Amino acid sequence: MLSDAEQRRLTEIELALRADDPRFARRFDARQKRRYRRRWQAVVALIVAIGALAAVVAGLVLGSIATVVFAVTALGVAAGIWGTPYRRQSPGASPNFDR
Repeated sequence: MLSDAEQRRLTEIELALRADDPRFARRFDARQKRRYRRRWQAVVALIVAIGALAAVVAGLVLGSIATVVFAVTALGVAAGIWGTPYRRQSPGASPNFDR
């Protein structure tokens, strides 16, 4: 654990870095956001996949083809969520909703 003096010194270094080279410092912020988004995607994909697998089993036990088809489609959605890469956007660019 860092002492208060060490914490203050690290904060001073960080502030000096942000003032000296803000573009370099922003790259670290962006990396943190990407990691968070990847974790979020993985959790959502896992929840959807578990629910879909449960629905497949239930559909097979009950003999409901519609339920099985729906569940297999949900498995495809989970794979899509998990496999979708993070799209980088250049700093200062506005989102393009025309794509």
